[in-house]
Formats: sequence, structure tokens, C-alpha cells
Amino acid sequence: MPIITIEITPQSYEKKTEIAGVFTEELHRITGIPKEPITVIFHEQPEENISSGGIMLREKHAGRK
Repeated sequence: MPIITIEITPQSYEKKTEIAGVFTEELHRITGIPKEPITVIFHEQPEENISSGGIMLREKHAGRK
């Protein structure tokens, strides 16, 4: 059973559904593994728990909201 783990900031159910479908489809296409056993697990992390380039994502995205 292949497991795809995605670490991401919180996303809507609709976006996670689309992401899971795309990753499943591509893994199936590339490997030939049937889609049914492919499992996608989302680990959602709030922006205050993630830093990129030494700057917290919450700070980076504060101006976009």
C-alpha cells in the first residue's frame, strides 16, 4: 500500500480532495500501481508552526489577507 504524506497549511476539504486525486492519478500513471491501495495522508500545520528562510509563514502571509 503506497502512502503519500503531504505536509501543508490548512486547506479546504475541496482542495484536499483535488490534491489527493491528482497525486493518486499521477502515482498510478507513473508506476502502474492500482489507485485503490494508494493512500494520501494530510498533516496540516498552522502557519505559526512553519518557517521558511527564517521567517514565519504567518508573518510572510500577514499582508496578503
